[in-house]
Amino acid sequence: MKSITRLVTAVMAVMFAVVTLCPAQDVKPTDLGNGAAFNGKKIEMKDKGEVAYLLSFTAGKEFEATTDGLKNTDVHLSVYDSSGAEVAKDDSPGPKCLVKVTPKQDGQYKFVIKNAGGANTVTFNVKVAK
Repeated sequence: MKSITRLVTAVMAVMFAVVTLCPAQDVKPTDLGNGAAFNGKKIEMKDKGEVAYLLSFTAGKEFEATTDGLKNTDVHLSVYDSSGAEVAKDDSPGPKCLVKVTPKQDGQYKFVIKNAGGANTVTFNVKVAK
């Protein structure tokens, strides 16, 4: 009986480690179209919530992406190119994030916004240099 209890305990410990240490599945991104035509978006985010968006950009034209929240939660913003490589990130404390990217090629970029510290209304904006 002791060996069964030990086995069950070991299995439970492994399952707990897998659930807590493995990253969550990627959130499926929503395509928002052309980055130069994007007019911003207000997002109702839950505590530990995550959203992902796709926007298309032209090579050589710098864009600036920002977040800001109504409450002082911890918001992080990451940007990925079409190959999945992270090209910019702002994980500083607080609801305000700012990243600047000059695309090396035409294509879609994925923006991942994560929120921690309570529910918040987050505004996501992108401006493309003229």
